[in-house]
Amino acid sequence: MSTEPNSRACEQHHHLHPNVIHDSSADSAGIIASELAAEDGSLLNNNILKSHSYGAIEGETPDSYEIDDPHGGYALPKRQLITVVSSLFMASFLAALDVTVVTTLLTIIASELKAVKNISWIATSYLLSSSAFQPIFGKLSDIFGRKFILIGCSLMFGIGCTICVTDSLWWLVIGRFITGWGGSGLTAVGTITMSDLIPLRDRGLYQGLANICYALGAASGGFIGGIVADTLGWKYVFILQVPLAIIVGIAIYLNLNLPAGSPGLGAHGQDIWQKLKRVDFLGSFCLISSLMLFLTAASLGGRDIAFSSNLFISLVAASFVLLFAFLYVEAYVSEEPIIPIELLANRTVLASSLTNWFYTMGIFAILFYVPVYFTSVLYLSATENGLRLVPNFFGVSLGSLSAGYYMKRTGRYYNLAVAAGILAIFGSYRVTLLDTQTSTWQQYLMLIPQGLGYSCILTITLLALIAATPMKYQACTTSIQYTFRSTGSTLGVSAASAIFETVLGSSLQRRIMNLVKDPEEARNIIAKALEDTNYVHEAPKYVREAIRTSYDEGCRGAFYFASVAVVIGVISSLFMREHKLHTSLNRD
Repeated sequence: MSTEPNSRACEQHHHLHPNVIHDSSADSAGIIASELAAEDGSLLNNNILKSHSYGAIEGETPDSYEIDDPHGGYALPKRQLITVVSSLFMASFLAALDVTVVTTLLTIIASELKAVKNISWIATSYLLSSSAFQPIFGKLSDIFGRKFILIGCSLMFGIGCTICVTDSLWWLVIGRFITGWGGSGLTAVGTITMSDLIPLRDRGLYQGLANICYALGAASGGFIGGIVADTLGWKYVFILQVPLAIIVGIAIYLNLNLPAGSPGLGAHGQDIWQKLKRVDFLGSFCLISSLMLFLTAASLGGRDIAFSSNLFISLVAASFVLLFAFLYVEAYVSEEPIIPIELLANRTVLASSLTNWFYTMGIFAILFYVPVYFTSVLYLSATENGLRLVPNFFGVSLGSLSAGYYMKRTGRYYNLAVAAGILAIFGSYRVTLLDTQTSTWQQYLMLIPQGLGYSCILTITLLALIAATPMKYQACTTSIQYTFRSTGSTLGVSAASAIFETVLGSSLQRRIMNLVKDPEEARNIIAKALEDTNYVHEAPKYVREAIRTSYDEGCRGAFYFASVAVVIGVISSLFMREHKLHTSLNRD
């Protein structure tokens, strides 16, 4: 999972609201299990847990599985394991790259298609579908099997990219939507599949590698997109992804042969129609619709839709109505809910989910507004801005791998969560102290502490969930994590944007009105300053410092919000329990 922001997108799009929903964090949840009943003081009733048919074998709902002939604790021979895991890493890389590679080329694509007014939908359509559909893939893979869903998502990703090779804006939007649908399945089910393959004790190390692949895809998207667009044209950005998606699908088809007893095999003894009857279509509709409306409101609110408008209020109200309908359906209607709501009564599941939610809110708010600060307050160029974000990638990589290695060696994670929390709090607090006197070397190191802490906590919460839930719930618990993480990233950036806009607008109103005697001229300056971060370089000299100071105050408001969110996330992590990390898929 990536924590790397799309720095070039932040630099090239001058309006102050996010064009896209940054959701690169959503790749790092994967669940396997031990026994929930063993947790002292669990709020879950075992009878309730056993009431859901989540077993891979028809008519059975086992609390544990016996994997036939595990290869040294792994589910596949070494050669096949390496091939499958490498393919899943490639899928993760593609899903992350496809987000940032397009946002970098938005203005080029929109200009060629003569669709500048609708530019945001090119990127937003991918991220809306990616975030909204991720929660349902866990249960689908329980029913149809991991291999079937992964191959289908690879095919969908390739078809979506193919549709994007068009001269029509709305066909491009549809293609992006389908690509996001497929990409979300590749990341979600890919993570679940690694949990089917790898023993709990080693799972964190592999997740660290997956996080690096996702971060690398997100970080390199702008660079790769620029080169391809300049040399071959923007359509080849999509064309070149098709064969890679096909390769991933073929590799999965030939090598993902899970052993008997694995929950990743799907339902046994049932034809396609029997499996379709097990799908919770009503619950899926309510959840997907709720998330789509919520994410649309969050991503467009304040930019294309006023927060006080009837449309924004209606979107939010409808999303909550559908959310409550989803909760009712899952609790009282569905025989096989896509997300068992009662799992959230488990202390570790709830704590880790809230940890991810608040951490992601805070970290993504920082990652979005630090570049804005560098550009509008420190007057840094796009290149200088981008270079200062590079060390964060190495911090994320080090944190993910170190956390995985620590847990592999010690079999513990709680103390590491506490240490990661201290580091994240320090890092987020340090960002609030960023000012014009901050030295260059500090600017380069600014994002490393929270990057380290956040990447550690992603891997830690993964292992905590693996140890806290029965194996039959591994895919569904992953879905819970994706839901919290995707909404957390969107809500964090949107809330930070609202705070930023409010503080910035108030400060500009106060300062510019005091400097400019002509009310009409003052309003024009304020409007331009609100629309374009680069206007601070073009404004009349006598108001530049006022605009710069206003941006400083606006960014600082966003930073304070981020810091508070991280602190709440750290507090949430303290409620997780320490569980045993097994060294075999059979929990030996």
